[in-house]
Amino acid sequence: MREAVLFDIHGNIDALEAVLVDARAAGCEGLLLGGDYALLGPAPDDVVDLLREQPGSVRAIRGNTDRMILWYEGDEARWAADRLGDERMQWLRNMPQQLALPEHDALLVHATPRSDEERLKRTYSNARVASMLADVTQSTLLCGHIHKQYRRQVDAIEVVNPGAVGFPYDGKKSAAWAIIDNGEIELRRTKYNVKRTLARLEAIPSKPERSLAIRRLRTAHS
Repeated sequence: MREAVLFDIHGNIDALEAVLVDARAAGCEGLLLGGDYALLGPAPDDVVDLLREQPGSVRAIRGNTDRMILWYEGDEARWAADRLGDERMQWLRNMPQQLALPEHDALLVHATPRSDEERLKRTYSNARVASMLADVTQSTLLCGHIHKQYRRQVDAIEVVNPGAVGFPYDGKKSAAWAIIDNGEIELRRTKYNVKRTLARLEAIPSKPERSLAIRRLRTAHS
């Protein structure tokens, strides 16, 4: 099955809408969601609603900031939780931390197979990455968390980071994602209206991390 792989949306509804249009045009029949759906951006509730109403197969795991929202860790998490409400929070709560995808011979994790916060960078040595992948039996690892799109081979495993839909950190403002089709992966970028997202943030003066979100959108860096 041909599926769109989306990580790190972070409450950016404009980026998500644009990616979903591209995914449908590319013939994707389902979604694989790698976590971090709501925290930081201006529209956590709209993002969750749009993901939940998608037709076809939607398979999702929980990311570290989803956990932060569920545990009310900090002002930004509490702000997002208030906007999500009980039903959307339960959707996050029911997600697994990782998901095996036998039809693609892949494993979907948020950060690494052993943690939802550990960084798996493109610059790390093969030996360092191999230790993170010690228990992985699939030929592909789909991971996110660092908001940078890349792919690399480590021994028998290809590590693929589709990048971030909502807040890329590689200097490119376009939303980053991927398509997987029977194990074959294509990295994609989608332009969207960043100015509209910035305007949404500007309209919420009470948002705890508004300045941080605005800076990250403007610079496409952390």
